[in-house]
Amino acid sequence: MEETLNYDSLLILTVVAFFTPFLVAKLKKIKIPYQVGEIFIGIILGKSFLNIIKPDVWILFLSNLGLAYLMFLSGLEINFDDLKLKDNESIIDSKIFLSIKMFIISLIVSIILSFSLKFVGIDSGTLFFALLFTAAAPALLVPILKAKHILNSDFGQSLLIFGLIGELVSLIGITFVSSVTTYGLSLKSFTFLIIFGVAFLMYFLAKILFKINDFSAVAFKNLHLSIRGAFALVLVLVAVAEKVGSEIILGSFLAGIIFSLLVGKAKEEISHQLDVIGYGFLIPIFFIMIGVNIDLNAIIENPGSIAKIPVFLIIFFLVKFIPCLLLKKKYGMRNSLASSMILTAQLSLVIVGAQMALNLRYINNSDYSAFIVTTVISCILFPILFEKLIVEDENTVQKVAEEEKIIIREFLISNQLYLGKSLKECKLPVGCRIFSIIRDNEEIMPNADTVLEANDLIILAGVRHAVEDTINMLTVCNLSLPD
Repeated sequence: MEETLNYDSLLILTVVAFFTPFLVAKLKKIKIPYQVGEIFIGIILGKSFLNIIKPDVWILFLSNLGLAYLMFLSGLEINFDDLKLKDNESIIDSKIFLSIKMFIISLIVSIILSFSLKFVGIDSGTLFFALLFTAAAPALLVPILKAKHILNSDFGQSLLIFGLIGELVSLIGITFVSSVTTYGLSLKSFTFLIIFGVAFLMYFLAKILFKINDFSAVAFKNLHLSIRGAFALVLVLVAVAEKVGSEIILGSFLAGIIFSLLVGKAKEEISHQLDVIGYGFLIPIFFIMIGVNIDLNAIIENPGSIAKIPVFLIIFFLVKFIPCLLLKKKYGMRNSLASSMILTAQLSLVIVGAQMALNLRYINNSDYSAFIVTTVISCILFPILFEKLIVEDENTVQKVAEEEKIIIREFLISNQLYLGKSLKECKLPVGCRIFSIIRDNEEIMPNADTVLEANDLIILAGVRHAVEDTINMLTVCNLSLPD
């Protein structure tokens, strides 16, 4: 039977996604991240309360695509140039070594604490849970750090690398343990390695393709090949992950790493275009649907599971807090504690891991409910605590202020009011300059008398705020020309 598209739920989702930032902005005293606000709204609209959003196959597809896209952006955010050793810097002092050292401590603490589960009635799967407790949530970490301009600092990159290592090791580890438990130690237990093989193959094929073809904006005007390539890369590796029985987030994360290596110095400009699609549409749907799918009523009906929730929360916190003490010397105790808070927040991997543990009969339905509510509490509580504790200074915030950074953008002029006007008549904002116009596949070096025409592809550079004002001016229909 053919599945029909239900526009009602999709309409509610998109409207809610639009208004949620305004609602969150009103809560100035609490300062919750926008993603947490989206989860809150999802809980209200979902199974727990109003139940007005019905997750049909298309909404589930968009939600899963939002998760895959978010993990892709997480992989893309890794700055490989920053991972290189600086002048006179030893490998012991590098952020990659610090992140690896933090993860090793985290894993040791997790293994020790996992034995305590026997005291709350979980007697099997100790290694499985030790790996699961090391999980992080880059899907929540990246947008929160990015919004505070922390992500590209040494502090932010250290947290991101540590979080990604934890997520990857946890994902691969629990998948491997699950396969061994189900099939025994056989070749089927190593099928996830196929994803890595396909990822490396795609990287080398793309490098060869770039050498023999011209993929510039001039050659393919307005076709946005970088965006098409990003989606193709994500969906190929997601499809491979699905075929080999692994999680889609592994494939999409590897796609982000590959794309970051391929685009090189153009990453910032391409990331801007990719962010528009992700944070403007797909990713809010993913966060709202997390809340929609949570059934708090079912959890309340299992009072035995409620007692295990604080135990799980304490384990998740200690597994992140103890290694984060290594950050104290450089960033201070408060930022060290704040970093443990944001890393303790959990999302989809714990939910997936809990479902796997239930299928493997490590836990019962009551324990599964406890893991779900633990995830909900962690992704709401700990980001709020992070906001309260974090000290934004020169050690945590990226050194180049966002508004002062020179950026390059390309766009298609669409405001009819400026067509037929010369550049000197347009009176563009101070702080940017149009240095190229592509018209009928020919590149024009403009001057003050150059007249703008329909379908002109504008390429301009300048400080961020001036560039964004210029793009808004030439693409959004204004009522009048500037004075």
